[in-house]
Amino acid sequence: MNIERAFPCVADMKQAARRRVPKFAFDYLSGGIGRGLGLDTNRRTLDAVQFLPRYLSSEADNPDCSRSILDIQYDAPFGVAPVGLGGLIWPRAAEYLALAAREYNIPFTLSSFATTSLEHIAEVSEGHAWYQHYVTVDKHINESTLERALHAGYSVLVITVDVPAPTRRDHDIRNGLSVPPRFDASTVWRIMARPEWALAVARAGLPQFENLTPYYPGKMNLDDVGKFLTEILDAHVSIEHLKWFRDRWPGKLVVKGVLHPDDAVKCQSIGVDALVVSNHGGRQLDKVPSPLEVLPAIRQAVGTEYPLLADGGARTGLDIASFLAHGADFVLLGRAFMYAVAALGQPGAAHVMSVLTQELKISMGQIGAPTINRLPEFLMPR
Repeated sequence: MNIERAFPCVADMKQAARRRVPKFAFDYLSGGIGRGLGLDTNRRTLDAVQFLPRYLSSEADNPDCSRSILDIQYDAPFGVAPVGLGGLIWPRAAEYLALAAREYNIPFTLSSFATTSLEHIAEVSEGHAWYQHYVTVDKHINESTLERALHAGYSVLVITVDVPAPTRRDHDIRNGLSVPPRFDASTVWRIMARPEWALAVARAGLPQFENLTPYYPGKMNLDDVGKFLTEILDAHVSIEHLKWFRDRWPGKLVVKGVLHPDDAVKCQSIGVDALVVSNHGGRQLDKVPSPLEVLPAIRQAVGTEYPLLADGGARTGLDIASFLAHGADFVLLGRAFMYAVAALGQPGAAHVMSVLTQELKISMGQIGAPTINRLPEFLMPR
């Protein structure tokens, strides 16, 4: 199969993923919350962006897409966002994406709810992995996680703050999807309809939260594990929580999930190194602004030199350019990379990175922007 011809864009990979992955797993990945308004807002605001090209310039004959963020030089201004339960979407997804990120010199962010251990990802990524942590009520877990991440060689720690309360995702309830996943007659039937996925899971084994299993208090059944995971997560992450991590983490500290300029300034004031402006992919709150809408205000609040990343809805190189033009220094994508791996397995990881890089370079060439920093100059005036 000619992958380039069969899957020239992320939209095609998404459709293939839908055909290969059981419905409960695909809905978990692609869905939002409630009526999906957050998803729609992310998409609508990105689609509304317009660039005003300058065709009579030869400066952009070979656009420079490289970007330095957090004192690390990358070949492109985007990376892989943390995705929990990635092994449910496609076994070994985190490992495949980490390997491809190393090849393409972009960052891969491992979720604490990933199904691959942080130690293994650090080994295969060779310095291209960041680690994302959810704050827990158990200080021992927080301390142990920092020690493990530091010992494994991570230089960037990402703390997610936009999960302050439990969620109710209608599609997961309908599908019977739980955390951790359980397989009843209904899910088994859906698995049988996706033999490629079933075979891949059989080879890899049922997904486990490998970064959290060391902290399970003895042997537990699925109900016990679900209760444990719910109980250990802290509610609202306060500025005091973040100070605690800042004092103990010697590397770069990034806070993910900021939408209000005041929160951004608070993080900046305690020494947080960068922020990810994100609405959690529209998965937490239905009526919430998109990252694109709030980026300019946050940029104004923290100044021009403070690193801002954006996450939420990007599926193309032009989407990435849109975020960069609105004040982001870097862009994280989650679903796009997972669709690619679900559609193609390991080859999908490198393929989607190549597609996004080509799309971004082509878009910059069409616009006339020779560098990422120049993109804001080409936005259509309003």
